[in-house]
Amino acid sequence: MTRLIVLTALTGFTTLAATAQSTVSPIEIDKKMQQGLRLDLPNNTDMAEGTLLQKLKETGYTPETTGTMFWKKKKQDGFYVFNGVQLPDLNNQKLDLYFKIDRKTKKDKDSSTMSMLVSKGYDNFVTPESDSATFSAASRFLDGFLANTASYSLQQDIMNQEKLVASAEKKMQKLQDDDESLRKKIDQLNKDLVENRTAIELQAAEVAKQRASLETLKTKTVN
Repeated sequence: MTRLIVLTALTGFTTLAATAQSTVSPIEIDKKMQQGLRLDLPNNTDMAEGTLLQKLKETGYTPETTGTMFWKKKKQDGFYVFNGVQLPDLNNQKLDLYFKIDRKTKKDKDSSTMSMLVSKGYDNFVTPESDSATFSAASRFLDGFLANTASYSLQQDIMNQEKLVASAEKKMQKLQDDDESLRKKIDQLNKDLVENRTAIELQAAEVAKQRASLETLKTKTVN
């Protein structure tokens, strides 16, 4: 059943990915307009950031190796900067990729827009006119984000659900352990109750015996 749900979700996302593409757009960085690419994503900014890392890892780039979340600190005018990324479509030519992820609108928390700039180093940004092959490869790279975002989002949902299941199972195990402990306590209390009732009966017999002795003593006459 789970496999069917996963396949159905991925099929839907794949269909969506086939109809959505990045668009060439002027993008501002350091108060200058550069030709770049934009892609609307049906996921929040956190999911988009997770997808960004996943997509970069597919190229062999490892942004986390320099420290936990170090990549988030390396920003230029609001853009995450990844230096020396190798795109497979360009025979692993190294490029600097700039990404900016924003909410699609202020009211829409569940959708985001990813902006991307490509540089051959420093401010040498690539445009469709200056290097059409590189720009097209970057466009294809960005277009792949939609399917990756869907996959990443689904995997996150599965991981979160697995945590909920594990937590529920842990709670159930504790309740079962408590149940066993309570049963043992009840068994011990029942045993103690039986022993106490037996002790009461024995003590009642002892009381009767001692009372009889007392009555016997009272009936005796002192000579």
